[in-house]
Amino acid sequence: MTKRPCGFALPEVLVAIVLLVGAVVTLALVVAKSAATNTAARRATIAALIASDKIEELRSVPFGDASLTLSAPDALDVDRAGFFDEPVPGWRRRWSIANMPSSPTEAVVIAVAVSWGSAPQAVFKTVKTKRAS
Repeated sequence: MTKRPCGFALPEVLVAIVLLVGAVVTLALVVAKSAATNTAARRATIAALIASDKIEELRSVPFGDASLTLSAPDALDVDRAGFFDEPVPGWRRRWSIANMPSSPTEAVVIAVAVSWGSAPQAVFKTVKTKRAS
């Protein structure tokens, strides 16, 4: 009867370690990507809520109200007095109001852009029309 060696050989151990390290690194990359995606989704959701809030505010005011004054064409890109605010620290909200090209006396286009730092997060547009009397 011959005696068989017990345990694992060095090459078997090395292959097992390489496979284990590869699995752990892959898992760490997946977790890091998941965290980044979650952060981006959270920011997009916050931006959408902030933009929707301003859109609804502007849509609720009647035509002729001072808050529906036409803005400069670059109001979404630079801070223009009366057309930007910081509703939440770190978040910048800019809006523009322009006449609807096809119906300048009957409708305006409202656009709201929200950014986190310098990175744009959301841009919403809507049309507000005069109600028939």
